[in-house]
Amino acid sequence: MRVAALLVLAALALALIGTPSAAATSIPTKYQLRGHLPELGERPAINVFQTQATYDAYRASLGDANVFPPASSMFMSFDKDILALYIRGSDTGGRCFATTTGASLDGDTVSLDLSWQNGTCGAPITAHYPFILLSLSRTAADGTSWITPSKSVCGLAPGVLDSRACATLSGASLAPTASPAVAPTTAAPTAPATPTGARTLTPTPLSSSPVASPTPLATASALPSRSPVAAASPSSTDGDPGTNFLLYGMLIAIGVLIGIALMLSRSPRRGR
Repeated sequence: MRVAALLVLAALALALIGTPSAAATSIPTKYQLRGHLPELGERPAINVFQTQATYDAYRASLGDANVFPPASSMFMSFDKDILALYIRGSDTGGRCFATTTGASLDGDTVSLDLSWQNGTCGAPITAHYPFILLSLSRTAADGTSWITPSKSVCGLAPGVLDSRACATLSGASLAPTASPAVAPTTAAPTAPATPTGARTLTPTPLSSSPVASPTPLATASALPSRSPVAAASPSSTDGDPGTNFLLYGMLIAIGVLIGIALMLSRSPRRGR
């Protein structure tokens, strides 16, 4: 009996091992934009845009923090692609998302394949709010259309356990995730929004801190702005009186010597 039972278990194990598992289907993905922006919020989040209207509404909702280019200047079109914006939130700093990306469909979930790159990608060294904007093809690699309301798009920052965020294609999570405590500041893009061969557009805020402190700015603006060269150079009206008197004396002595020489040259010579 034991031998028979062992044989049955072995047969089941072989059957399970031999059964092929359904492989995930890849989805063509293109990097569009990356950078650091504290106005996008402190916590991980993801937004999915299936139409240009929803994308433009999101851009407008950011106000002065809107550094996202219009869809017409990106390498995508909404009739063939959708956009996914993954927001890491407050990070450790010193890194940004790499431009090499991908996505795979497994069941009803599309998982973004994200990776880190050392440095801040053109942002200030203290920047620590990375995000990345991707376009996903509406057609999977096998030629099938995967866009249905039941599908969800998920992303996470590599190595960060609590950074997973998902959004469904029904449009339920398209609201902006900007933190209300952040004072609006104008972000400074480090490259134009027009498409180029190697797109490295990295919009970053003027300050890496999510909360701007007005007091130090007011104090700094009250102080007179003087350059080190101007402060080190003496004023033209502060000359040394002793130096001026010495100069005048030398000029008078030179004039006297010239006068004596002229008198001697004009005096008649006496004959012997």
